[in-house]
Amino acid sequence: MKEPMADARADLRRAVGSGDASALRALLERSAGARALIDEPLFAFDAPALVHVAGRGDLVDVLLEYGADPNRRSDWWAGGFHALHFASGDVAERLLAAGAVPDACAAARLDRLELLRELLDADPARVHERGGDGQTPLHFARSRAVVDLLLERGADPDARDVDHRSTPAQWMLERGRGAGRYDLAAYLVERGATADIFLAAALGLTGRLRELLEADPSLVERRTSQGEYGEQPPSSFHIYTWTIGENLSPFQVAAQFEQAEAMTLLGDASSPRDRFLAACATSDAAEAKRLLAERPGLLGELGPDELRLLPDAAWAGNVRAVALMLELGFDAAATAGPNGGTALHCAAWKGDVACVEAALRHPEARALLEIRDGIHGGTPLDWCRHGVVHCRNSEGDYPAVERLLLEAGR
Repeated sequence: MKEPMADARADLRRAVGSGDASALRALLERSAGARALIDEPLFAFDAPALVHVAGRGDLVDVLLEYGADPNRRSDWWAGGFHALHFASGDVAERLLAAGAVPDACAAARLDRLELLRELLDADPARVHERGGDGQTPLHFARSRAVVDLLLERGADPDARDVDHRSTPAQWMLERGRGAGRYDLAAYLVERGATADIFLAAALGLTGRLRELLEADPSLVERRTSQGEYGEQPPSSFHIYTWTIGENLSPFQVAAQFEQAEAMTLLGDASSPRDRFLAACATSDAAEAKRLLAERPGLLGELGPDELRLLPDAAWAGNVRAVALMLELGFDAAATAGPNGGTALHCAAWKGDVACVEAALRHPEARALLEIRDGIHGGTPLDWCRHGVVHCRNSEGDYPAVERLLLEAGR
């Protein structure tokens, strides 16, 4: 009896999603239908299985063994991802040995300077090549040597990708000073890349901040994920939404990146509300309480976009900030993101025991357990059970979170 293709598709998604190489091998061995779908765009961002798991060597080996095409890109509308846009080290070597052909973006990401030079010598236009998300090779760069080569060959330091409308330097930031490719972002600015208000705040470029604010004082009111940094279909939100956080002010960004001089400059131009939010986000309890004492009605002035700081902190695993905001009286039922989850939902999705415990210490913990998100109608427990399959946070402890939620509901 012929295997229904829908069943084969579901089985392949389940086996790949489980992260279990043995289960994946067993499926591909017995199912001709699953083998026939091995290069189909069945996963997030229209990716085939090999691109989806390109960071996992054991899964990559199984997929290659059963015929996965090492050069099959995702079908993502903004620019297809190649497995070499994600793989590193030994996994990248295995893909190369299997016939993966690196483009200029992959050569930049893998820091293969001589290979990148050869590609550019053969075709100078490849310095402007577009890879996954419509990024250029400069977006993928991992070293000063690669940055120097690309700029020497005419790369635009302010080129924007297609999906997030963000520059290479903006892509290089991650949450906190020293994270991601922070030093390389600073180097790109030294080499001529433009620093917007958030990049200048993160890098502590007080001179640039002063210039920007003198030209447009309203910049202090900008927020990541809003306005020009928000969603602009068909493109998604600016990359800051994922790299440094949602709905942050320049002052909050300076605080997150521990830029004292930038904080002083931006603080002088920021409202007490912004300074309070920054203190909460960075778990500066003394400053938050001082500001609240000076202005007791401050919490009541916060709108939905500002109250979502609590679930955003839970999403980021910032347990100290979560605990502080709950202590100060933030609305524990405040929701965030396109799925409308509370802090407890977000912590449960990530399998974050510490954040779940912090939320469950709230006096209304039992009520929080029953809140359903506005999109899927799921409780925090539902989010935990879904997260163990689809989020798969490697640092999460989903069984422990499930126990905590069940015990709290008794």
